[in-house]
Amino acid sequence: MDLRLIQSGVACVDVAMASVSWLILLCTYPDFARWRVAGFAEAHEAYTRRVGWVVGPLLLAQLGGHVWLTIVAGGGFGFGLVLMCWALTAAWSVPCHRRLQQEGPTSPALGELVRSHAWRTVGWSVLAGVSFVQAAG
Repeated sequence: MDLRLIQSGVACVDVAMASVSWLILLCTYPDFARWRVAGFAEAHEAYTRRVGWVVGPLLLAQLGGHVWLTIVAGGGFGFGLVLMCWALTAAWSVPCHRRLQQEGPTSPALGELVRSHAWRTVGWSVLAGVSFVQAAG
């Protein structure tokens, strides 16, 4: 398979992931503070389930693409950034979501969630830029 084609596909996935991440950072998470306390847990659970249908395939495609590129082309910087974002998600963002689910929109966990997601957004944005440059050759 043509390396340039793989790099282009991975760059598209990386740009999509960065775009979704910016949307969540600038629109969705700040909006949580305006959600009603009554019914917040149910609404938050529904949100996380629905957003998973968008983000989940992107994350898996991104991981697979960067593993493939690391094997075929060497390097591994992109793969390292993917792992960093996954680690931040598991260690910081998921616990924030759990706390927010239990405590509601007035929880300090919301501020922590925004901070954790800002770091992930930076990681995904850098990854998108690096992938774009690599694909452009």
